[in-house]
Amino acid sequence: MHRLSLMFLVSAAFVLALCDTAAAQQVRRAERLVGANENPPVVTDASGNFRAEIFPDQIAFRLRYGELEGNVTQAHLHVGNPGINGDIVVFLCANDPIVPPAPAPECPVSGVLEDVIEPDDVLEDPGGVLEAGDLEGLTRLIRQGAVYANVHSNLHPGGEVRGQMSPRIR
Repeated sequence: MHRLSLMFLVSAAFVLALCDTAAAQQVRRAERLVGANENPPVVTDASGNFRAEIFPDQIAFRLRYGELEGNVTQAHLHVGNPGINGDIVVFLCANDPIVPPAPAPECPVSGVLEDVIEPDDVLEDPGGVLEAGDLEGLTRLIRQGAVYANVHSNLHPGGEVRGQMSPRIR
């Protein structure tokens, strides 16, 4: 009986170690997008959310937004601390006449966009924080709360709704 208990404990420890490794490889962030988070703030009924699941080789995301006052022109991730406007580092989607430096899916009028961010999608940050293709650096900045998601419209070209990626795990 003692030998079976020891084998069970060793097996359980192995399974827990595997679970810890998987949890360390996948981290989820979710943020609410509202006009008040813009800099300067925007008065709008629009809202949305951005959810990111971080894996070692990609970031799976789900962007949802609706009730925009204007027509959506683009959505992206920016490097910037709360209340600070930062440079674009990933185009999530774009509509004409906006031409991103890399292919991006078309932005829906409202609704949901699901896709993945891979190293080729990460742009060089003119401020020198990230180099092109630096998915690991982007991941670190997301985990530290220095990245925000932004949806722009023709009536609010600087952004209609914004959500700062919180360093808290949700």
